[in-house]
Amino acid sequence: MGISEIFLIAFGVSVDAAAVSISGSLCPGKYTKRHCAFNAACFFGGFQFFMPLAGFYMAGFFTGTVSRFEHWIAFILLTLVGEKMIWEARHSSSENQSCPLGEFFSVKNLFLPAIATSLDALAIGAGMAFSGVQILIPALAMGIVTALVSGSCVILGKFLAEEKIFDEKTMGTVAGIVIILIGLKLLLQKIGWLPQF
Repeated sequence: MGISEIFLIAFGVSVDAAAVSISGSLCPGKYTKRHCAFNAACFFGGFQFFMPLAGFYMAGFFTGTVSRFEHWIAFILLTLVGEKMIWEARHSSSENQSCPLGEFFSVKNLFLPAIATSLDALAIGAGMAFSGVQILIPALAMGIVTALVSGSCVILGKFLAEEKIFDEKTMGTVAGIVIILIGLKLLLQKIGWLPQF
């Protein structure tokens, strides 16, 4: 596998984490911009590194079982996160509008989105095992590219949030809807109703 192919795969798996990072950063929270970017980079990049390794070393199980359901798992996890964000945004009091989920970039709240956006990397790792491709360099590339992209997208999202184009309830609702739509996109692409992009 050449450098260009590795980079394209790494960039491809980073796109969903990037979209979730921007969406989550539209919600105001107590953490600083750097803290949010660091947490996003560590979680999304870390999962994009470890998941292909897991898929590679447990290829038979993951290819036979998880790959049939990965799109449903990702859709359900992202829908749960998005619905919770919308509900909390709509039900927060005007005097005490906090970020939906408390703080999107906390360790507790990043866990489900990081799993959901890295399931494709799990399947890629399993595929590489069966095709005889070495996994370490592609896994490192996926992790590093995703970390850089998601961290940068947090900075971009926080900048957009600081412009205060919308109120906090609207931003929380929009962020939740976008995260649900990301999950729906993954589902529809996998079942062939949408082209891969």
